[in-house]
Amino acid sequence: MGESVPPRGENRRAIRNVAALVAVFLAGLWGGFGYWAYSSRQDAIAMTESGLLQMTHAVEQYVRNMIKMAEIFQVSAEHWLERNDAVNPCADHGFRALIEEFRQRTGGLIEIRLVTPSGDLFCFPDAPGTPLDNVADREYFQAAMRAPAGRRHVGIPVESRVTGQWRLPVTTRMTRTDHGFAVINASIDLSGMIETFESERPKPGGSISLWRDDGILLARAPHAAGFIGRQLMTPGSAQLEMITRHPDGVFLSRDAPIDGVERYVGHRRIGDLPAVVLVTATREDMLRPWRNQMTMAAVVLVVVSIWGALLCGQLVDALRRLGENTQELERLAAVDALTGLYNRRHLLETGSHELARMRRYGSTMALMLIDVDRFKHINDTWGHPTGDCVLRTLAGVMRTAVRDQDTLGRLGGEEFAAILPETDRAGAAAIAERTLAAVRDAVLATTDNGEPVKVTVSIGVTALDAGNDTFESALARADKALYRAKDNGRNRLEMG
Repeated sequence: MGESVPPRGENRRAIRNVAALVAVFLAGLWGGFGYWAYSSRQDAIAMTESGLLQMTHAVEQYVRNMIKMAEIFQVSAEHWLERNDAVNPCADHGFRALIEEFRQRTGGLIEIRLVTPSGDLFCFPDAPGTPLDNVADREYFQAAMRAPAGRRHVGIPVESRVTGQWRLPVTTRMTRTDHGFAVINASIDLSGMIETFESERPKPGGSISLWRDDGILLARAPHAAGFIGRQLMTPGSAQLEMITRHPDGVFLSRDAPIDGVERYVGHRRIGDLPAVVLVTATREDMLRPWRNQMTMAAVVLVVVSIWGALLCGQLVDALRRLGENTQELERLAAVDALTGLYNRRHLLETGSHELARMRRYGSTMALMLIDVDRFKHINDTWGHPTGDCVLRTLAGVMRTAVRDQDTLGRLGGEEFAAILPETDRAGAAAIAERTLAAVRDAVLATTDNGEPVKVTVSIGVTALDAGNDTFESALARADKALYRAKDNGRNRLEMG
């Protein structure tokens, strides 16, 4: 029966971890306030390094969540294409609506684009049937085509030849190319990422930047358009070795790659991705609080505490929304919107799974197809809103007739199905009779004049054979039995 998807424990743990880390960060700052008042120059350096490490962790969480969301969108889009291999996604409104929903969920920061083996780029939902560009010359496309199917690649940022925007491509090569597409590109708007970096970077001279393991700059705040996508750290250099060989840390750079300013650099790897987050503070900025009077330190700590609380709130809210979005996507993929029952796709998947389990354990299984009698008459007489009300109420009535272990869903229109595990022909007939009686006695809607609306159903029942039976052939048998029930007067069941 159709139920909501349970919340993700991983998301709750991540929220608790973020809150705990920020709490530890703030407690450490306030605990060290007294020591700071009497500390030496080296103590100020150590405090700055601690702050950089904490900030790199926060930025790493933000970037990792952004890329994780892009991966979720890619997987969802590829699953849709695999499930609908006979449908042209360029002409299908459902696929275009799915892609548009992804885009809206991120405020336009992430867009899903499909690329053909020859490099033709298709953008949804705008102009889905016409390639907007050929990206065969782009590094991200070439890397995706060389990689095994399913492996994700964080490409070099590109300035779009269509929109002029700087975008970060996250690509994956598709497992199947039934629709003529080879690569799914989750294109991230760098302006949104840079704006977030800009709001959080150490001021005034600090920076937040994102780098690939090969020394290519992916994003930076303050924005440096002339350096984005360039290899600014030479492979084998001491600085690149430092940030790629260790999971996190802080070091002093006496010659920063972009501006040559002496900086303290905090670095942290982004999960298992070939990318690193750098958060820097200039040496001059770091020493300035140490040179100021100690009374100003209290003001700085108050500001940092407020900042930490705000950052914690932002991260917790982002993780919460990510969990909610993931839940909603999973629910929409399995549940019929009108009745709240499982949809056709879920029924077919469950049927194949239950048939395999029946064969493995030598159990029994039956299938029941249910169709509302003369449903067109209800729509024609009282209108489609009344018909929809009948279907919703009917779903609730049928839930009471089947068991908790059964899977009840809507195949389409006024046709429903129930998968009955651990059930033989006699048991399935008993459940069908119970369903007939429950529907026959129920008032499913009321007309505008207060007149009750009641219906009957016809049911086709079949038991599955553990030998050479398939779920599709069982559906066909149950369907024939259903039509016999219709021909023999309706409001009855027939065995198939």
